[in-house]
Amino acid sequence: MKTMFKLIPTKLSLTLLIALGTASAAFAQGDIPSGTIIGSGSGPFSYNLTFSDGAGATSPIGSVWYAWIPGQFFLPGTPTGASAPIGWTATVSGNSVQYVASSSVYDIQPGQALSGFGYQATFSPAQLAAAPNSGDSDAYSAGLFSDNGVIFTVQAVPEPSALALLGAGLLGLVLAGRRKLRKLAVAA
Repeated sequence: MKTMFKLIPTKLSLTLLIALGTASAAFAQGDIPSGTIIGSGSGPFSYNLTFSDGAGATSPIGSVWYAWIPGQFFLPGTPTGASAPIGWTATVSGNSVQYVASSSVYDIQPGQALSGFGYQATFSPAQLAAAPNSGDSDAYSAGLFSDNGVIFTVQAVPEPSALALLGAGLLGLVLAGRRKLRKLAVAA
């Protein structure tokens, strides 16, 4: 019985140490990047990007190397031009684009998003979607290679016309279903 009471403080101490370790790991997340891309046009095509830093992040995002992870470029072709919001620069690098804040004043802070990133290319949104790993990117808390970086995937957002087509199709299915239900009710 005495041995059991001696073990309780030890188990409690270990539990507290594990909990503190987990909490400190949760708070030491660094930047938590995410992003979206919308493609439009009929060639050349325009692509607009938005990057975000998660609300639980502990450091800002000061640069993003879009469609690139160390040693690999993922766009299906070389962009013909790139643009960035005020305070950021955009540089085409092979089949990728580098976006870098000119100073920490322009960094994407935890819990915030920044749009206005973009590029032009001869490849279509369908070709971009079909390219393996095309959204894989690397974010850094300051300039490129300022830390180990965090790899994330930029998600494609469907074009409004695709969403309208989907909505029209769903509406058609609902109306056809209602018509069939009416016929069944009349027949009964």
